[in-house]
Amino acid sequence: MARGRRGAAVLVVFVLLSGVSVLIPGSPTRDLAGGVVNAECVSWFGRDGGPVLAAYGDSLTEADSRAHFGLHGEESWYSHSICADEFAHGRNAAVQGETSEQVLARLRADDVEADVIVVAAGTNDLRLGIDTATTLRNLRAAVRLASERADVVVVTTVQPWTGTDVGELNEGVRELAADAGAQVADFEAILSVPGATTDGVHPTVASARRLADEVRTAVDAAG
Repeated sequence: MARGRRGAAVLVVFVLLSGVSVLIPGSPTRDLAGGVVNAECVSWFGRDGGPVLAAYGDSLTEADSRAHFGLHGEESWYSHSICADEFAHGRNAAVQGETSEQVLARLRADDVEADVIVVAAGTNDLRLGIDTATTLRNLRAAVRLASERADVVVVTTVQPWTGTDVGELNEGVRELAADAGAQVADFEAILSVPGATTDGVHPTVASARRLADEVRTAVDAAG
């Protein structure tokens, strides 16, 4: 009887601590709770058959996902690709705030092999005032490395940071894609439409779905 009461007490304490930890910014419990609330779907085990997708980028790809928990948020294009069962499973390796240099470093560090790798970076370079030549050099290296690890590589055009000009940068993206035999997903064209973003940069849920469709079209174009 005493043992049962101790077990119940431990359970109560655990529940209370978990509830309190949800209120603590940055806590794993709060992180998990946020992922559950925003999840488009979950994919803990993947599914049999179909290509494997890996995505490297920034907040436009990570968005409100908690990929480390297998929770795919509805504001991420990657989530809509996975949740629609277009791919068997994959890896959302995007991190909010990362520059093209950091995305390249992450890709170099990961021993990832996938059927499709998407490289989607550059907006934070614009935010930080990094010059176009440096961004293109990083993206070119990332696409080249991705081409060694995947059958299909997709590089996205760059969504401008508020007030920035992406004409020269996106022209360079198309050129490096052609040189490497990669496909281009035109994110900038989709997100430049009025009402397509929540804050001038990040996609709405509807726009995230269109970005996923754009990636699918680019993959299909590769044959």
